[in-house]
Amino acid sequence: MPHGVTFWTEGGASLGMGHVMRSINIARALDSLDVPSHFLVNNDHAVIERLEAANLYHLTCPMESGCGCKLSSGVVVMDTKKDVSGKVRLLRENGKKVVLIDNDTPASALADRVVVPSALPRRGLCGNAVSGRDYLIIGDNFRYAKRRVEYSSPLKVLVTMGGSDPNSLTEKVVEALWDFDGIEATVVIGPAARPTNRLEGLVSSGNHRFRFLRNVRDMAPVMASSHLAFTAVGTTIYELAYMGVPSLLIANYPGDEPDLRGFEGLGTSLSLGYFRDVKASDIRGALRRLQMDRAFWELMSSRGRALTDGRGAQRIALLIESLTGDGENFIKTSNGVH
Repeated sequence: MPHGVTFWTEGGASLGMGHVMRSINIARALDSLDVPSHFLVNNDHAVIERLEAANLYHLTCPMESGCGCKLSSGVVVMDTKKDVSGKVRLLRENGKKVVLIDNDTPASALADRVVVPSALPRRGLCGNAVSGRDYLIIGDNFRYAKRRVEYSSPLKVLVTMGGSDPNSLTEKVVEALWDFDGIEATVVIGPAARPTNRLEGLVSSGNHRFRFLRNVRDMAPVMASSHLAFTAVGTTIYELAYMGVPSLLIANYPGDEPDLRGFEGLGTSLSLGYFRDVKASDIRGALRRLQMDRAFWELMSSRGRALTDGRGAQRIALLIESLTGDGENFIKTSNGVH
């Protein structure tokens, strides 16, 4: 498979779906440039289902396996947090170009290019890296659905804890807000999530102010009709910001603390902290703050809308195209993205 681009990534209950969804958005941008692509992924039902729904060709090749060189095209895009130094070295020895997405392991020094799609400062990036808000990956579906949300009552609250929700944050927020006045809540249960019996009981018991959605194919219209959202640290934060939806953040892991501070610093989010330390009163208090202070909500919303122009996937696609041998100089073409 010498021509085109291979995306080698993974997802599921323990990994979330962010790597896969980012890769899908870049693949769609490459398609608009007439650059073919296919996927190598782990054998996870949620991952396979998403790729099939997006009409993207895929083969099973877990990140731990040695099949990548044989099944890959001339350019390989790897979206993983793992140190894949050995695989990058082998791919390049076999004449492949390698692009890493959001990877700060020693593998980043071996790749042809590294893309860090983050608005937060990153230290120690290699000279082969590009980063910043210009490379935030926002799907075209969000660009098409973007509109200015007007503050109103009842406040429309979105609860979306990612594709897998490994620590049952959805249940934690829903329980805290079950009797909260002045809101209407939409709760999204991700494709790789495993809801607890307690959450399933809340779904079954019914509450006219809550609606529960599963396996949502397109989050853009859901976000477009929301005033604010409870979410975890991940790519969803940028999608919410782009849509003008302030986010209230709960961390799945203690190591997320620097990101929590960083997102608060952007003015688009409020941090509630590490989930084991977050109480129901913290959740209700953060919501009440935005409910009572319209000016603060409007400031957070406007800062989010101004964070990025939503063309990051197109810029990354141009960078990748330049490595295929068919693309023009990346510096020249990327300046033409509007």
